[in-house]
Amino acid sequence: MRRLATTLGVLGSSVALTLGLTQSASAATGTLMFNGGRWENPTGCHASNWPGDPALIINGTDSIAYVYSDLYCEQFISIVLPLQEGTVPHAWSVAFH
Repeated sequence: MRRLATTLGVLGSSVALTLGLTQSASAATGTLMFNGGRWENPTGCHASNWPGDPALIINGTDSIAYVYSDLYCEQFISIVLPLQEGTVPHAWSVAFH
């Protein structure tokens, strides 16, 4: 039983380390179109300068666009997958992680 607990602990630590290392701080490659605004190779949080409800988001990048209902990318509401477009109600900002 002790060996099993040790093995599971090591396995859990390995998974946590691996997941932590896979997040990248690099920019997404491509173009984000968000309510008429355009960003090339976006990274971080991008607030809409042209509010629209619902918001039109065209994710022409290779990364997932995380959509938020506030200006500071804190209140998550949806995602737009790479090379997809979507309309999201109450969207005010988009972030790439």
